[in-house]
Amino acid sequence: MYCDKENVNILTALLVAHGIEDIVVCPGSRNAPLVHNFNECPELTCHAVTDERSAAFIALGIRQQKRMPVAVCVTSGSALLNLLPGVAEAAYQQQGIIVISADRPEAWVGQLDGQTIPQPMALGTFVKKSVSLPIAMDKEQRWLCNRLVNEALMEAFSPESPSVHINVPISEPLFSFTTAHLPEERKVERIYSLSTTLEKLHSALHPIIIFGQTPSVVPERVIKALRERFVVLYEPLSADSQELSLLDQMMFAIEGKEESYTPDCVVYFGGNTISKRLRHFLRRLPSSTLHITVSENGLLHDTSMNTRYVVQSPLFTAINKIIEGEWIKEEGYDTRRTMFLDLWNSLRCRIEKKHKAFLPEYSQLLVVKKFEETVVTENDTVYYANSMAIRLAAVFSRHHILCNRGINGIEGSMSVAVGAARAMEMAGKEGRVFCVIGDLSFFYDNNALWQQELPRNLRILLLNNGGGGIFRNLPGLDSSPASLKYVSASHNTSASGICLQNGVAYLSVSDSDSLEESLHILSSSSSPTLLEAFSSQEADRNEYKKYYNNLKGLM
Repeated sequence: MYCDKENVNILTALLVAHGIEDIVVCPGSRNAPLVHNFNECPELTCHAVTDERSAAFIALGIRQQKRMPVAVCVTSGSALLNLLPGVAEAAYQQQGIIVISADRPEAWVGQLDGQTIPQPMALGTFVKKSVSLPIAMDKEQRWLCNRLVNEALMEAFSPESPSVHINVPISEPLFSFTTAHLPEERKVERIYSLSTTLEKLHSALHPIIIFGQTPSVVPERVIKALRERFVVLYEPLSADSQELSLLDQMMFAIEGKEESYTPDCVVYFGGNTISKRLRHFLRRLPSSTLHITVSENGLLHDTSMNTRYVVQSPLFTAINKIIEGEWIKEEGYDTRRTMFLDLWNSLRCRIEKKHKAFLPEYSQLLVVKKFEETVVTENDTVYYANSMAIRLAAVFSRHHILCNRGINGIEGSMSVAVGAARAMEMAGKEGRVFCVIGDLSFFYDNNALWQQELPRNLRILLLNNGGGGIFRNLPGLDSSPASLKYVSASHNTSASGICLQNGVAYLSVSDSDSLEESLHILSSSSSPTLLEAFSSQEADRNEYKKYYNNLKGLM
């Protein structure tokens, strides 16, 4: 029988799944559930050592001879610190060991509870990866526990052979051992060869390739080549395509009817996406769906909560291998795969017709739509700020866009655009740099314009609806009396004074009659220029809802 602690059982199961065989165990009460499990598990061999200072070196000796990672398990408090000399030696020999430390619950750190110190990161730079597991009480905490253990063990098996630290907080009671079987845990593998990925991808009947934000722009020809064989979902953050991505719109259209659109294999490239609906779609997929992440640094970004393989590979190396890959020739394979591809393509075509037919009233939707249709050229570089601006870009942009989509904060959006404009101007590159930005982001970052000399190629489209308009789209928030003043930060500020003090030409528009003329002046100006498009939050919200409601009834 195993212990009753979820995090301990998850850890034990994954140690076995990743092929760990030997664990040096030291005495103690807090680590008793861990030691009990390791002793119960037939795949693990325990080596009893009383002195923690020796234990790490003994683990190192076993590791040297077996040429594979070895674990050492200690109780809480100073026991962990006593491992440090051996862990440091292992680090400098590139013969890493897996440190497993029992811990008290975080709530008792610094509360005069015995053997309680801040244990996470206690081994400093001598371990490459340090994780502290949750006391798993629900599905999300179990997933987090699984993910953290997988991350640490993947690192332990990487070519540089580093040490890693897995800290395990354990609550009382400690000595209850009534669990009959270890859980079946998802093992995540980091692989360096693309052959496994290609084999699984090309044998899938319903494969989907997804591009998040990428440091290198995925050109249109690559998207077209992939689309001949796969459903490809992307956003303007990743690809430079003359077609609308329509990713979020497709996710909206299939909500509640995903079964027919469910893939059996997902390959995910890049980082963040704009579409929250896409993330929800991925997390609702059945566990049988194979998720593969391609990452240049080999890190696990488990967006789907079900990743099985992390492929460490340069972006375009992996893409080109996929494009060049062979079809599986079994009977009926092409037909079944084509039917899935046609299903998604048909959905996309229907949405595109609805999109083209939609004519918004004056609002931020109309402003961004006209901006994208009449102003942007192939030589221009376009930055969008976070919140509502980037969501409108996802609806209307037919080209690659840039955005601070690492953390997704509102700060620095205009500053990045100013820096890019300066670099392009100094390099003598043609084209303008546009920054499309909401009012809160603009006023928060207005010191970006406080320069001795602004780049002459800088153009700004300011969407001012008097506050954080995106918050008006969050269901239920409008029922709070604090929402307008404190959450969405309503205001009556204009950018005219800021432009005057910083030598930026200023334009404004507040209706559809003068919109096209104002955009033409912004486009044709030869110096830093800002167009402030005033709208009401109510109109913006209504038009945004109308746009998506227009997509209903497609299924």
